[in-house]
This record gives sequence, C-alpha cells and structure tokens, in this order.
Amino acid sequence: MTGRRVGPPPQWVELADRITAFLPGLSGRDAARIVAGMTPSARGRTRAHLSRHPDALVSGASDAPRSVQALITTLAEAGVPGVRAPACLRCGRVRRLRQVVPGGRVCLGCEGTLAQRGNVGPCTVCGETRPRPSRRTCAHCRRLQVAAFRSCSACGKSAPMDPCGTCRPRPPASCTLCATNAPVGARWPLGPVCKPCYRDARTHPGTCPVCEKPRVLIARQDGARVCGPCAGHPDLYACPRCAGPRSYNVRGLCDRCTLHDHLADLFDGRPAGPEDQYRRMRAALAGCDRPITALNWLRNSRSAELLADAVAAGRALTHEDLDTMAAAENRDGARVVDYLRGVLLAHQALPERDELPARVERHLARVLARHPEHTLVLRTYVRWSLLPRARRRSGRAHAFTNRLRWAQTRINTAADFLTAMQHAGLELAEVTQHEVDQWLTSGRSTRYEVRDFLLWAGHRGHSGDLAVPVRPRPDPVAMDDDSHWEILHQCLTDTELPSDVRAAGAVLYLFGQEVTRIAALPTNAVEVRNDETVLVLDRVPIRLPDPLARLLTDFASRPRPPGWAANHPSRWLFPSSEPGRHITGGALVRRLTAHGIPSRPARAAALVQLAQDMPPAVLAPMLGLHLNTVTRWRARAATDWTAYLQARAADRPAST
Repeated sequence: MTGRRVGPPPQWVELADRITAFLPGLSGRDAARIVAGMTPSARGRTRAHLSRHPDALVSGASDAPRSVQALITTLAEAGVPGVRAPACLRCGRVRRLRQVVPGGRVCLGCEGTLAQRGNVGPCTVCGETRPRPSRRTCAHCRRLQVAAFRSCSACGKSAPMDPCGTCRPRPPASCTLCATNAPVGARWPLGPVCKPCYRDARTHPGTCPVCEKPRVLIARQDGARVCGPCAGHPDLYACPRCAGPRSYNVRGLCDRCTLHDHLADLFDGRPAGPEDQYRRMRAALAGCDRPITALNWLRNSRSAELLADAVAAGRALTHEDLDTMAAAENRDGARVVDYLRGVLLAHQALPERDELPARVERHLARVLARHPEHTLVLRTYVRWSLLPRARRRSGRAHAFTNRLRWAQTRINTAADFLTAMQHAGLELAEVTQHEVDQWLTSGRSTRYEVRDFLLWAGHRGHSGDLAVPVRPRPDPVAMDDDSHWEILHQCLTDTELPSDVRAAGAVLYLFGQEVTRIAALPTNAVEVRNDETVLVLDRVPIRLPDPLARLLTDFASRPRPPGWAANHPSRWLFPSSEPGRHITGGALVRRLTAHGIPSRPARAAALVQLAQDMPPAVLAPMLGLHLNTVTRWRARAATDWTAYLQARAADRPAST
C-alpha cells in the first residue's frame, strides 16, 4: 500500500498567492519555498496584513509589521523586481521601522525624537523647561555629561560620540534643492538637503506661500516649498516664544528674542542713571534690521563691554569720559573707544562735536609722552598753527581722515627733527641750513614734511630762516581714451558688476572725482530738480545724462544695508560697517581694483577731458576743486576757450 503525498496547508498556498499577486517576476515555487521558511507567527501576521493591504510589498507604506519588512528584505536580496521597502512615516528614510504611531510606523531616530517631545519639563541639570529624553535631562546637558568622559579618536576633542559629529563621515546623497551629490546636512520631508542648502535655508528663512509667515521651508506641496505645519509636519525650527524661525547661531530661540533677553540683562535692574541715553541705545538695538549683528556685537565686542560697565555703574558716557578712556589705552584700545563713540553718536546717545581737534590732541599727547622735552614748542605749534588750518576743511566729510593724517604726519616729523637736533647737541635756534639738509638726505622722503614746522618756527623767531624744498609732484599718467570710454561704458551697462562699483566707477570716470570724495557722497547728492536728475558735488549741480541718472537714482534708492550700524538718520551712498560712517577711500579703491577698474589714471583722463571742454572758472565750482588745481589741469590739456565762449554767446537770448 502506497502512502499519499500531503500538500502544503491551504494557508501557505493563500499566502504564496498573495505574495506573487503583485510580483510577476516571482515564481509560485519560489514563493512557496519562502513561505515554508517563515515562522508560524510571521506567516500569520504577514497573511493578515496582506489580506488588508494586498499591495504592501510594492507600495512602500510605513505601516508594514516587522514580519512584512523581513519578507521584503528577503525578496530584495533574492533580486525580485518591483519590491519596495517601507519608508519612515516621519522622515521618509528607508530604515527598520519599529514604533507604531497614528498613520504608520517610524524609524528608531524618529522614535527617539517623538519620545523626547513627549517628555517636556524642567531639566535636572540646567533647570530650563525642555524635552527630557534621558533621565529627566535635556539633550544638550546629556551630551555634555557624556562628553566629559569621552573624546573623539580623530580630533581628540570631548564629544558624546566617537568619532564626533564633525569627524564622522556622512554618506553622500543627492540634494533635493541643488541636486548636488554631497554629504547630507538634514533630512526634511521634502528630501535630503546638503549642508550649504541647509545653512542657507536656516539663515535666510522664506515666506510660506500658504500661511504667509516667515518660516524655514522644509516641505513641499503642489510643487512649491512650504513650511512644515502647512504640509502636515511639525515645525522643527520654530522659536518656542514667538513661533518665528529659530536662530541658526544661537541655541533655543530666534535672534530677536535672544537679543531682547540680552538687552534685558544689560539694562534692567541697573542703578539709576541717564535714562534718555540708555533708552535710545536700547530702542536702537532692539529695533535693528538684523538682530544677529547687534547680538554678536553685545556678545563679542570689547566696545560693548565698555558700554556694559558704564550701564552697571549707572553713569552717563560723555565725550570727556571717552577721551579719558582712549588716552589710557594703546592704539588698538583707542580704536575700541572710538567705535563705541560712533555707536552712541549714530543713535543720538551723545551730542555731536568736532572730532578732529580731539583726535589731534590725543595724538599730540602720545608724542609728548615719548618726548616730554619738546612739550612747549610742539604744543604751541599745534595749537596756533596746525589746528586752525586743519579746522578749515574739517567740515567736509571726506576731509576728516586726510586732515587727521596730515596733522599727525607733521607732528611726528617735527618731533623726529627736534629729537635728532637734540642728539646732535643743538637747540632749535642753533640749527643751520647744513644740519637741515643733512637730516633731509639721510632718511625717507616724508622728512620733507618738516617744511611746515620750520616755516612756522622761522616766522615766530624760534629758529633762523631755514629752507626745505617742496617735493615736486610727478605729472599724473592718464589712460588712453579708448580704455577710458570702454570702462565707463561697462560701468553704465554691465549689470553683472556690483551696484556700488558701477556707481563709483561712473562718477570717477565721468567727473574725475577723488575716490575719497566719492566715498563721502551723501544720498541727497543725487536729486531731481525741474524733472531732471542732478548730481551735487560742490556748489553747482551737474545735470546727468540718462544712463548715469538711472544708475545713480536706483543706487541711491536701494534698500538700506542690513545691520544695526546702518540705523542712522544721515545716510551715505557708500555706507561703512561702522555706525554713522561712510566707507573709506582706500576700501573703495580696493573694491574698484578688484573688478578691474583703475582709479588714478582714470581720474587724470577724466580731468583732462573736462579741462578741454570747460574753463577753470566754470569747472572748479562744479567739481569742488580749487581754481589753481583746475588751472594746472587746463595747462596739461593745452587748449583755449574760443569755442566755449562762442557757444555761450550763441545760447544767450538776443537783446531787444
């Protein structure tokens, strides 16, 4: 009697049929072999899930149980086409899914994140109310605790993990935003994002098109980037206080909320003091355009430390106090005090004053500290000769730095000359022309600046008639006309150049202005008078041609530069990063040179062209130049004014 061959149970056959229903590349025999290798409990859970979700093996749904995930892994390793692994419901990554949440399952990382958010309370270490994922301790404090006993094997720094987050290699992936194959900085609902795109999205939040609020756009809806809540995801970067975008540089809050906390620590609870001064400073800092700049200044600047010390003492900061502080510091420390003075002046917390005499007196005090034996003659020279002439042009904004340097150079040269004569055993009244000539030829050419001091000393009877020749200035070398007009055309038409480079280059190449004057142009230098755009360089407004008029008008009306240092009522066309100041001439020259726009030969070519077209009496008040200067440019141009006078006579109306 032969035995009957018993087939597989009907439940096995049903499960094999469900497996092959959406996988035509898998044969029934292979499916039966896979089912036979499963445990009874796995077969039961898999059959129950496939009966409810027949396409679970190819849909990638996150609600697949572990048995189905193991089956998908087995099919994928066998090379079965069409099978698709489930993705995490929260982050979208293909990982092992364990925790069941409403709507599906999440991976281990998202499981910890959700558990962390579910346990919120006071941290046992820092005391702040935060998520407490481990032993009622926030994540930051827990990382510090672990890092105290562990270090990175690559860089040697304390870190909660080995290797640390900086040294650990990140697997590359295609960035969803820029399509670059780079290490992943974050995995958002819209997909993986590289580090540069992550930093740009965090530091420059956009406006969500759905809720129209400033948010970090981490999701996508109908092809447009939206914030997380509008796409059904939590906002990972929301400030817990104001719901705005959390700071990229400061932990916990947004930049403005953090700034308000710093200002409260600085100004609240202090002794009674000058309310108006501190109120203006606090309002200016709190209302700045970019709070991160003010926050960095308060946290890292030495000038902010001086302000904090004054606020803590409850005393007003006056010019006299700042002068005393600057005199007690070295050169770098004096710059810090001057920066604080600029901050207070920019926000009307200090009254305006003529800064040039104070800076000259400060420099004189430093020189006299090194050479006290020359105190009487140097102080008399500075007070009665140098300062009055320095004040004559100190009202012009561009002249401050030049006049200060002019005065400092003459003080230094006079002190060096007096010291050299003292070492030679001579008093000032005993110095002869031989000693002067010998001293001039034995050093640098800047020694010729002693001419100003010796002329004053001779007129006042402190010395004999000593002569110092004037250093001849070399004739300026102008660029050729073709290059000059080609670069001018580039400044007027090339939109790829920065707007400040185009505006400065156009004024330089068309009107031959000094770069220091261009850097000090205020915004009201460009005006509209009688429906015509004019540029005011000195006393006579200059009517601008259409391309230059559009360029300067757009440049003058551009949005204010970011940063609290620009919050000042008097604005410049070329503002500096320092509060209330314009860019220096040297910085503007470097900007022009970096874009292939030379300054000195261009100014010479422009002035030669203008001197050929207009007489000195007309050109001088237009450009703000001295008549003698324009006359010298006229001599270089070597032209007469017959044609100009005839044209002026033709424009006059005939007398009746």
